[in-house]
Amino acid sequence: MKILLKIENYKKGTIIERLNRFVVKVKIKNKNILAHLNNTGRLEDFLKKGKVGLFLPINADYVDFTRTMRTKLKFRLSMIKESKNIYSIIDTQLQMKCFEIALEKGYISWLSCQKRPCQARICSHRAKILKRNFKINHSLIDYLIQHKNKKYLLEIKSAVMKYKNFAMYPDCPSIRGQKHIKELIDIQTLQTERRLGRNKNLPGYKPEISPGFRPDKSGNHPDQPSGKNPGDNMYPYKSVVLFIAGMKNISAFSPNKNADPKIYELLKIAKNKEVKIKAIQIYFDEKRKSIILKNDNLPVVL
Repeated sequence: MKILLKIENYKKGTIIERLNRFVVKVKIKNKNILAHLNNTGRLEDFLKKGKVGLFLPINADYVDFTRTMRTKLKFRLSMIKESKNIYSIIDTQLQMKCFEIALEKGYISWLSCQKRPCQARICSHRAKILKRNFKINHSLIDYLIQHKNKKYLLEIKSAVMKYKNFAMYPDCPSIRGQKHIKELIDIQTLQTERRLGRNKNLPGYKPEISPGFRPDKSGNHPDQPSGKNPGDNMYPYKSVVLFIAGMKNISAFSPNKNADPKIYELLKIAKNKEVKIKAIQIYFDEKRKSIILKNDNLPVVL
C-alpha cells in the first residue's frame, strides 16, 4: 500500500441528478450547483440521489443549450463515498494522474526496476513516459512508454463498476474501447509475426506514424537500430491495456461481458496475442486525505 497523492482542497456535497454525460446537479453547502463529470460511463451505482461526493475545483466552460447560454463550472465530481472515510475515484483525469505518479515513483512492480530498493535518480530499468496521446493508425493511445529499452503502447480504461468482489469495465457498450483494443491487438500481432519470421504484413493494416516518428527511406524508425529487413523496426512497440479500479473493496478485475460482449471477446483475443492485460487498484482515504495505491498488480480474470 502506497500513498500517491495528498488532496485537501475538495468540497463535500450530495448528488441530486445527472443532467447529461458531462454535467451533474449537486448540492454543496445547501446550494444547488452544476458540476463537471469527465467519466462518460453510466455510473448508475454512483450517481444516485443522495450519494455523497467529493468535488475538486476546476474552471470549465459548459454550454447549457436549454437556456442557450455559456456558464462556468467551478467543480468536478471526482470521488463518491464507498464506506466510512473511503471514496471511489471516478475522475478519469485523476486516475491517470495517479498512474503517472505511481510510474514515476517506481510503485508499479511490472513497470519498475527489479532492484529492491532502487536508489538511482535516473534508472534505465524504470519505465518512463515518452509521449502522451500517441497517434497511431487513426487512434490516440494514452501513453507511449519505455521500459528496459522496449517501447510500449499503453491504453488506460476506468474500471469503476462493482459486481460482488470484482471491479468491472465497461458499464455500457463502448465503441471507443473496442477500437483501442483492436488497435493494440493489431500492433502486438504485427510484432509477434515479425519476431517469429512469419508474414510481415497484416491484411488491411495500414499504420500511421505520429509526428516526430517518421520512418526513413528504408522504412525504419529514425530512433531505432535497423533490422535485417527494411521496415522491421517500423512499429517497435508492445501493447498494454491497463484497467484502473478506483475502489477499495474489491479483489480482482474482470471485463463486463453483459455490458459489451465484443470488448470481452477482444480482451480474450488480446491475451492470446500477447497483449498485456493489467489492472491496478486505487481509492481515496478521507482520514488520511490521500489517494492510496492498494494493489499495483490486481488479478485479472478473463
